[in-house]
Amino acid sequence: MIRKISTKALEVGMFVSDVGRTWLNHPWKTKSRLLTDRSEIDELIEFGIEEVYIDTGKSVKTSQAAPKPKPALNDIKHPINRPQPKKPAPEPTVSMELEFPKAEKAYSKALDTSKALVAACRMNKRIELNEVQDDVNELVESVTRNRDALTALIKLRHFDDYTYTHSLNVSVLSISAGKTLGLTNDELKILGLGTMFHDLGKLRIPDNILNKPGKLTDEEFAIMRNHAALSADILTEQNLNVSDQVIKVARSHHERIDGSGYPDQLRGEQIPNLATICGLSDVYDALTSDRVYHKGMVPHDALKFIYSLRGTHFQPDWVDRFVQSVGIYPPGSVVELNTGHRAVVMEVNNRSLLTPLIKIVADPHGQLYQRIKQVDLSKPAENQGWSITRVIPPSEAGFEPSDYFSFQAE
Repeated sequence: MIRKISTKALEVGMFVSDVGRTWLNHPWKTKSRLLTDRSEIDELIEFGIEEVYIDTGKSVKTSQAAPKPKPALNDIKHPINRPQPKKPAPEPTVSMELEFPKAEKAYSKALDTSKALVAACRMNKRIELNEVQDDVNELVESVTRNRDALTALIKLRHFDDYTYTHSLNVSVLSISAGKTLGLTNDELKILGLGTMFHDLGKLRIPDNILNKPGKLTDEEFAIMRNHAALSADILTEQNLNVSDQVIKVARSHHERIDGSGYPDQLRGEQIPNLATICGLSDVYDALTSDRVYHKGMVPHDALKFIYSLRGTHFQPDWVDRFVQSVGIYPPGSVVELNTGHRAVVMEVNNRSLLTPLIKIVADPHGQLYQRIKQVDLSKPAENQGWSITRVIPPSEAGFEPSDYFSFQAE
């Protein structure tokens, strides 16, 4: 018999037949499970799941439930080697309104450093490691306070030279994803450095290949594939005082679990976890960025494409958590509601990706409101039956999404 019960009333030995949420919004790999350990119940509670469905016919007495073996001390993995976190992403400690001006300053400063980094490599000059480290530290601090401010900024910025912005954007996305995965601040800084450096090798690729608008020939693609190894070579040649993991991020961010990646054709768990985060962020930013010869996808479509790589190019758990980090509707997205109203997504709700915090800015006829209504779609008290039906490209929105992030600095 299937019946609904409170999550707090669950006991070891019960069979949960359905957690009542999609795969993006619960902590398990499947929606059903025989409970063999109290920690599994705690996971559901921590994720904000208040009720579940149990199958009494498949439930067993506590004495019959096979307990989970406790791992030996040597088997316990550090978070940096653990692809699937047990807890949802931490709640922001600072509001978007307070963090956004600080995020703007951190991003602008890091962009200047990115330009100086490119110039130094082009002229075979010494990389100013301290400046890059300082900027990465500021990015980590911003993401720690509010993960959505910097990721919103990436989406809201107008076209800029991809050469300078790509590595910075990948760094921001990777740090944000790493935060969701439970990495420590020290690990986030390693990841941030590796991603800032991950594409330096492209500066040694001929411009006619690097900036070719059409499809590369086999010979040209073979040359392009060298850039990941060249990035690692540059860091080694410069003899920078960085962790080996930083160099591995740069070298291995194009490796894929089916062995189709490069430069070393690594497979599965041979690929460093931080390089996997970089690889996902790299694909996402490349798909969503506007370039001279390429109009970027809306984030919603880019995430669909990344999801199609699940199980072939990237481990499923990593893809799931990356999507959770970015959000189905990332900050800055323009969406249409079931009533025809148009809104701007302000913050991601990591517990329920389909119900973000939004600002309703236009009526069903496209007329902009003078007084903007902010609504948390996950809260019944605020949600008047609204739901998101589609994503609208910014060019078709009829307004500038960035105007609704124009907060005053303190």
